[in-house]
Amino acid sequence: MADIFGFEKRTLGRAPLSIQDSCDEVAIGSGLEANASVEGDCPLMSASDSLLDSMPESGNDLDGSSHGVIKRIPVEIKPRGKLGILSQGSRKDKKIGGSLRSALSVDLENPEVEKIRKEFEMYRLNKENDITDMKKKETRLQMENKRLRAELLVLQKTCTNLRAERDKAIEAEHQSQARAAAFQSDRDKVQRNFKIFRENMELQLQTMLRDKRNLEGKLHKIAHGYTLEETDISSRPDFDSSLGSPNPGDWWTALESEPSISNVSQVQQSTFRGPELAHSMMEPDGPFNNINREDWSTVLANMTQVLPPVPEHSLSSVLRIYISSPRDTHVEVDILNKEYFPRLSSLCQSAGRTLLLIHLTVDDNTTLTPQVLDRHQLTRRCQINKSAIFLAFLADSTDRFTSLEYKYGYLDNPVSRSSIFCFRETKSGRSSNNEARELKLKVREKGGAKIIDGYTSPNRGVEQVVMEVEKMIKNELGVDHKSDCEEGEEEGGGETDGQEQICGGAVWDPLGDYEQMEAFNYTIKSSCELGFERHYERLNGHVSSAGLLPPLLILGPSGSGKSLLLSKWIQLQQEKMPPTLVLYHFVGQESSISADPIVMIRRLTAQLMQQVNSPPALTADPVRLVEEFPRWLEKVSEKMGGVILVLDAIDNFSQAEVHLKWLLDPLPVDVRMIVSCNDKTCPQAWRSWPTVRVEPLSNKNVKELIHAELATLDADIGSEDGLILTHCRTPATCSPLYVMVLTRHIAGYIRHEGKIGSYLDVLLTCTDCDSLYAKVLDLSRVALETHESRGFLKSILRYIYVSRSGLSELELIDIIPNLTWNFLSIFTEVLSDHMILKYQGGLLMFAHDQVKTAVQDYCFGKDETRLVSQLRQDLIKYFCHSLSPGTVTCRVADELPWLLKQEGDKESLESCIVNLCIFQRLYARGRCAELISYWQFIAADKNSMAQAYFNATRKMEELVGQYNGLITLPRIADMYESLGRFLKDLGLLNQAVPSLQRALEIREISLDPDHPVVARHELAEPLKKRAMSIRKKVKTPRVTSGQIKSVVQRRALQLEELAIGPDSPDLARSLNELGVLHYLQNDFEAAESLFKRALEMRESTLSADHLDVAQSLNNLAALYNDRRQYDKAEPLYDRALQIRVKHHSVNHDSVASVIKHLALLYRKQGKFDKAEPMYKKAIEIREKSFGPEHPSVATALVNLAVLYSQQNKYTEADPLYKRALKIYEDSLGPHHPRVAETLRNLAVMKYEMKDFETAAKFYKRATEIKDSENNYGAKIISRRCSSSDTNSTVKNIMQF
Repeated sequence: MADIFGFEKRTLGRAPLSIQDSCDEVAIGSGLEANASVEGDCPLMSASDSLLDSMPESGNDLDGSSHGVIKRIPVEIKPRGKLGILSQGSRKDKKIGGSLRSALSVDLENPEVEKIRKEFEMYRLNKENDITDMKKKETRLQMENKRLRAELLVLQKTCTNLRAERDKAIEAEHQSQARAAAFQSDRDKVQRNFKIFRENMELQLQTMLRDKRNLEGKLHKIAHGYTLEETDISSRPDFDSSLGSPNPGDWWTALESEPSISNVSQVQQSTFRGPELAHSMMEPDGPFNNINREDWSTVLANMTQVLPPVPEHSLSSVLRIYISSPRDTHVEVDILNKEYFPRLSSLCQSAGRTLLLIHLTVDDNTTLTPQVLDRHQLTRRCQINKSAIFLAFLADSTDRFTSLEYKYGYLDNPVSRSSIFCFRETKSGRSSNNEARELKLKVREKGGAKIIDGYTSPNRGVEQVVMEVEKMIKNELGVDHKSDCEEGEEEGGGETDGQEQICGGAVWDPLGDYEQMEAFNYTIKSSCELGFERHYERLNGHVSSAGLLPPLLILGPSGSGKSLLLSKWIQLQQEKMPPTLVLYHFVGQESSISADPIVMIRRLTAQLMQQVNSPPALTADPVRLVEEFPRWLEKVSEKMGGVILVLDAIDNFSQAEVHLKWLLDPLPVDVRMIVSCNDKTCPQAWRSWPTVRVEPLSNKNVKELIHAELATLDADIGSEDGLILTHCRTPATCSPLYVMVLTRHIAGYIRHEGKIGSYLDVLLTCTDCDSLYAKVLDLSRVALETHESRGFLKSILRYIYVSRSGLSELELIDIIPNLTWNFLSIFTEVLSDHMILKYQGGLLMFAHDQVKTAVQDYCFGKDETRLVSQLRQDLIKYFCHSLSPGTVTCRVADELPWLLKQEGDKESLESCIVNLCIFQRLYARGRCAELISYWQFIAADKNSMAQAYFNATRKMEELVGQYNGLITLPRIADMYESLGRFLKDLGLLNQAVPSLQRALEIREISLDPDHPVVARHELAEPLKKRAMSIRKKVKTPRVTSGQIKSVVQRRALQLEELAIGPDSPDLARSLNELGVLHYLQNDFEAAESLFKRALEMRESTLSADHLDVAQSLNNLAALYNDRRQYDKAEPLYDRALQIRVKHHSVNHDSVASVIKHLALLYRKQGKFDKAEPMYKKAIEIREKSFGPEHPSVATALVNLAVLYSQQNKYTEADPLYKRALKIYEDSLGPHHPRVAETLRNLAVMKYEMKDFETAAKFYKRATEIKDSENNYGAKIISRRCSSSDTNSTVKNIMQF
């Protein structure tokens, strides 16, 4: 390595240099070190350069022993004088080289050389140490670099995690803000709803108090002997709901929104009227104005009073009369059955109910065992409890059950039912026995019952009894004591009950509400409530949760107590929160009517519609019902603050996954749905819902349930419960149903036999409910049947098995030969007590699904197919006897078509469903889906069905006057009208018009053509209009001229003028309605004339500031406004506004509507100074009514902003637009169409202000929202697109 002097070191061990060698090296060194620092000029530079050039290039030293390494040592160059160099004058004579070598030989031995060498050696060692240190340092730095890189990676990962946590925190913050905003919105909504509720309740209470004072005044007059004339409150007919208006006088619906007047359409959010608060928020001091404290306290006490439960006999379609009659009064019972029963039965049948006289007789000479005697007593007690009327005949003697019947029928509870006692006196003057005298005395002492005594002739006594029974039946049926049938025929031709009378009476419980109440009451009676507390908490938590939630699924095996859990929870919910709207539906057997999902949806829709003011007519079209049911849920839940819907056993619905698809869609926010399903048959799509599993009972719960049931039945099994607990170890034996059936049967046996013994061992061989039910049936048959009644048990169970919904007691007695009331009553009560049968809807049916399986194995066996077909034929033959007019009941319509379909007899099925009475019975209860399914089964389309029914009605029209005058022309007209409505519900408008036209023709023929009943036939008008539009679309030639659209309405007006008079408020209302229809038909001149005539008539017959006058002023102004006759519309609007402000507060909807349209009118005229205060007033009204953050306020803000924009007042418009945008984004979300529309308005304004960059941003965002809406196919429901002035103002605000 070269040192700092430029020399190379020699290797160690080399021989000392000679002088010659030293000189050579010095020469070389001097050449290499030409730039060294020396004192003075060196004359050897040229010579050393030449020597360097002549040196070999191999790099070896002179002797060749250095192995190719040249070691150079520093040589100090001495001054010229010391080297012995001659002076300049002698250079020519001496050679330079010789003097150099001689000089070096002396200088190389100088001590400085050695010193240099030592210094060089020290320098070399220091450098080597430095290099070693640097290498170590480099290694250490590399390791440190690796460590720092690893730490950097860790820090990067930590940073990534922190960023993720930050994003989650931000998202959680946004969600909490959204929840806070939703809570704020809900709170504002509750405040608004309570305000509306408060105002409505104030009006209702004022009306009630006014009516109360009127009634008190009338009672005061009556008390002082004055006679009050009856006023006709029905002179004004109800508004026709077919015109589409839920409120009389309003053309638009209550859900309709108002338009924005901007150049971009603004959609107004739906607002609901009426009381919207579900929970009670009444203040004890009286929160309503203009009501004194005493009146408020009275009303509050009446409102909070708990109503008594509805008696069971009032829910059943069978009206029972229990007759207590000893042997010596049987003659009265025979007279009643033979002579008067048909008349009483017809009275009940006219109201859709069945009359049943129950008279149980036992020969006193017959010896009864204690077990049989106990069954007779139990049977009489149960039959009396089911009866609505207790009728007792008593002469001189009693039998063994007379005292018991009086005790249960009247003495224990005199007010539980109506009671009639007939005490006959004997002609011989023979005194009554002691028991009879005591019973008569007790009845008279109790008081409250109708007592008929003093008669000696049975006929006379029965005649008086029938008169009282008729009154009681009419009270029970809700029928007026004074029959108006004849007057109704004269006035209206039996309009309300014509087709019902042809078929055999009215329809009882058309929606099935009473049947569901019976199902609920039957389930709630159970004493099993073990382990339900934790499930109650889960159900309560689901109901109280916020946000969108799917249905809560109650899952468990059959017999695990799912129905009981739901019914108990519903009862608790109704007790704790009475105002909460809880809807429920309990599904029966798969073949029953309750298992039809369309029937369920229609029933629940009707209950939802009861929560709104003036609901529309309930359709029977199954497609519309399924489509509209979720909308009704959303509407009512938003109004009431929440709806709870409970569906039990939804897996039993026919085609559940088809008709209940709406369950898979997101439910409305305020709707909570709870459903139950069998674990084995639950569809996979439903298993993703939140689930509550009902598990089998624990051993402890089994023991508690056994003791609870025994305590209820007043029985004790002693130590035998250990055997039962040992047996109940499997899930099947630990189900509540198994334990209850086992316990009840054991208790019944102990009550009669006194001990259980080996009987228990027989029962404990059953391992599930099916086998247990089969064993109980066999043991019951042995205990109940005698030689005379052998085979009755299996016959009864078989007929119930093959029927659709069960059979009534009268039907079983008629079908099964020699079946007596005594056996049937004991049989039904015993099997009901053992949870085998239940009594619901007037029918005997199986209590549980496991019973049907047990009956199938026990009663049919291998011959099931043959026996089932034979038994069905027996039922078909029985029901076919009731197909003539006047005899077709709802039971025939329910069972006969279904039985024929099960048998596959298409020809008989077609003749059955073509029967107009069968059709009317099904249609009256909304069973169109079932009716259509029968026609589909016989491969007939809707057109063929419509033609078949029209032909059948034509044939019935030929039978007028037959069947004892039952078929009349007015009733035929009712049949035609029912057919037309049925076809209209199904969308068959072309087929519906002939039926309705024929109904009108018959009524004009059978009645006076100018009769008001004919005038009320307006149903054909909307159908004709829709039929004409359909013909126009398919380019078919018109049948009549354009005036046919209003022929029926004109005819109705003429008839009303003849029937009511030329000038009356009712006629003015008809003129107003007709004017609207003319306008919709583009007949503006006729509409204007009718509006003016209605206005003049109302001003002459009513006061000048009546609300009806304001309605006519508003309609006429709207017509002028739409025709751009603003100078005529303005004063009319002003006057209408003054009248409505006088009657309503400034926040009322009708006042706000006039203000809105008056502002629009001013804007169109360019009267911005007048329009501005109107728009500001509209904003103020909406802020007071709905709160400052409601979308309706945003729409009013946009309207005012548009007005400012048209005046180039962009500074005032900008904050209004931005506030409206914020309200829309907070309440509706950042991607709602209204947000896009407001952004577009802002973009237009910024463009006019030359702020093109901001305008581009707003327009871009609006376009993105619109594109995303189109891409995802979001179809936002808009009540009205309201941006354009070309939209008809009258169509928006016209009022009936």
